[in-house]
Formats: sequence, C-alpha cells, structure tokens
Amino acid sequence: MKTPNTIERDINKIRLAIYEETKDMTPAQRAERVNRIGEASAKKYGFKIVSCTGETVGEQKNTR
Repeated sequence: MKTPNTIERDINKIRLAIYEETKDMTPAQRAERVNRIGEASAKKYGFKIVSCTGETVGEQKNTR
C-alpha cells in the first residue's frame, strides 16, 4: 500500500515530467496539447465536449 509520502512523491514526479514537457512551449502550443488530451479522453470515455457559453458564474441565468 502506498503511504502519503510515496503518493506525494509520485505526484511531484508527474508534475515535474509535465513541466519538462511543456516548459519551452508557447501558450498556443500548451493550449493545443491540453485540447488534444481532452479530446482523446472524451473519445475514450464517451464524454461530449461542448463549447463555452462565455458566461461567468455570476452571469449565469436562473433556469428554474
């Protein structure tokens, strides 16, 4: 069984690997990477991706 210390160490390794992979990317390249990962996950798990409505939480309409 993993202890909290080994879990945190594993998370830090993953975080460092992602940083190393993305540190030289432009913001557009990072957005493309995230979108590509999201689309692959949606396809794998059957999620439907919808576009943003452009509303913030405070602007949401009450639909009740």
